[in-house]
Amino acid sequence: MKVRGNRFLRSADRLLGIPIVVVLGLLARRRSLPERIDVVGILMFGVIGDTILAASLARALKSWRPHIKIVALVAAANAGAIDLVSGIDEVMVIPVGRPLKAVGLVRSRTFDVLLDTSQWPRIGAIMAITSRSRFTVGFRTAGQYRHYGYDAAVPHSRHRHEIDNFRQLLRPLGISSEVRPELRQELTEPIAALRGTSYVVFHPWATGFRSELREWPQERWVALARGLEGLGTVVVITGGKGDRAAARKLESAIDRPAMVKVLAGETSLVDLARVLANAKAVVSVNTGTMHIAALLNRPLVALHGPTDPRRWGPLGESAIVVGPGPEEGGAYLNLGFEYPPHPGDSMSKITVAEVMAPLRNMLGNGVAGEVTDTTS
Repeated sequence: MKVRGNRFLRSADRLLGIPIVVVLGLLARRRSLPERIDVVGILMFGVIGDTILAASLARALKSWRPHIKIVALVAAANAGAIDLVSGIDEVMVIPVGRPLKAVGLVRSRTFDVLLDTSQWPRIGAIMAITSRSRFTVGFRTAGQYRHYGYDAAVPHSRHRHEIDNFRQLLRPLGISSEVRPELRQELTEPIAALRGTSYVVFHPWATGFRSELREWPQERWVALARGLEGLGTVVVITGGKGDRAAARKLESAIDRPAMVKVLAGETSLVDLARVLANAKAVVSVNTGTMHIAALLNRPLVALHGPTDPRRWGPLGESAIVVGPGPEEGGAYLNLGFEYPPHPGDSMSKITVAEVMAPLRNMLGNGVAGEVTDTTS
């Protein structure tokens, strides 16, 4: 969502959104959960990772009452994530950057229940409060002043993983669930460009507010790639369209043309998932790609600096988290924007050796080439 990475929009959302939510909340009439629930809308305006985690609500609702129709209300930026998950019956793309139009579009539908998965932006709360839904549920997030108009507000906690916060949104419906997101089975089909290739995926780039502070230094990626030389493994570099130039720069720095393939900016989200599904291992910073790889249960080394893995870590059984803890200047992000005035480079505290050790185990080969990490 654009608000996450834009300081002006984030400030506007707070300065204008809070009084609007408070006034709407004072005018709102609290309602009880309807006896019959046929259509549930889920507001999901977060980034790709948030969207995939929040999609677990659809599976839980289907398990509770299989006849329920689930409508995902998403922004253009994260709509592609819905193509990866199961349980969603219909998608509505909402123009979040045009609030009046967005509110009108949400009001054009009547939902028996509308769940707002937004943790801090007030625009989601405004859409929920002004909707024609029969019952609304959203988060009461400390210091965000966005919960006043929901029929039921559940506490959002910084002390649990975000998927557990999303599950709390089902409590007012009487649902207790441990269901995880489920990615579509057809995502396991390899893409033609990599068919028959043994490869490791490198995903070096994050997105969102101050994303550069969640990225590992380029020279560490270079050393990691060269440490895999001689194993018959190709390094596939993934990323978005905006990462393509940086991916080519990384490819050039690795300087091993025969063992590096750049796919950054060349795949859809679905094809990216197919790339991840067939990788021997994945090394990724904390971003949506990391969550996709984890849910595909691929061997994964997840690099965490400022992002707290207790809140946003990978859910896969084959994932290993590497990074500094709070006592070392890392793991301080909760909602994603709480950077100190002069944040240190916590990602540089991750050494190549710390990443190579679990990666070697994942590849089933403990004799990878000598790693030279002159930066640690």
